[in-house]
Amino acid sequence: MLNEIYDAAGLTEKERSQMPSYIEGEDEFYGSGAYDKLYEYFAFEACEMPYGIAKARTGDPDSWILEYLEEHA
Repeated sequence: MLNEIYDAAGLTEKERSQMPSYIEGEDEFYGSGAYDKLYEYFAFEACEMPYGIAKARTGDPDSWILEYLEEHA
């Protein structure tokens, strides 16, 4: 499941290898290339991210992405 998401979002091998440390909270996800690609994917391509979260009004997009990925791992 995660590989399909990473493929669809266009993550590089390096970005994929960094994802576990982002999910575990060991490294800063926000502002990374992986964040940018996954945000674009979830907010505009797959349209799975709620609008309020995408606009950072009702939640943080970076937290939403990491929680989503953790749930679907």
